[in-house]
Amino acid sequence: MQSITIDRTKRLKEEPHTGHNRWHPDIAPLLAVDPEEEVVLETRDASDCQIKPSMTVAELRQSGSQVATRLTGPVYIKGARPGDLLEIEYLDILPQPHGWTRNRPGAGFLRDLFTEPYWHIGKSKMAGPSHPRFRGAYPQ
Repeated sequence: MQSITIDRTKRLKEEPHTGHNRWHPDIAPLLAVDPEEEVVLETRDASDCQIKPSMTVAELRQSGSQVATRLTGPVYIKGARPGDLLEIEYLDILPQPHGWTRNRPGAGFLRDLFTEPYWHIGKSKMAGPSHPRFRGAYPQ
């Protein structure tokens, strides 16, 4: 079984061979798989692995806020053509031991309602940062 694994102590810029940060047809696939082939993809969280369970508020303020979306892959599906409908079946989603949530004033969908900073790090009880936020296809 093919896979893309990441080191959660490193950011995407330190492991460019594991993913990318934008949709673009010039980004070469990291894997080429047959239809119906199972693959394992490890994903980064929204902070690009910057937030750790032991972080202090001061350390959180020092973390990079200009983090682009981190995407694992791309994965090329052999025989897929533009216009094809691809079905993806998630067989398992494994949460990391800890998850986090935060509100940064001036950012996000409800920025005018949530003006005070907030953050919480706790034990994961669901898919948390492992959830499949984005999946997409573009022609090769």
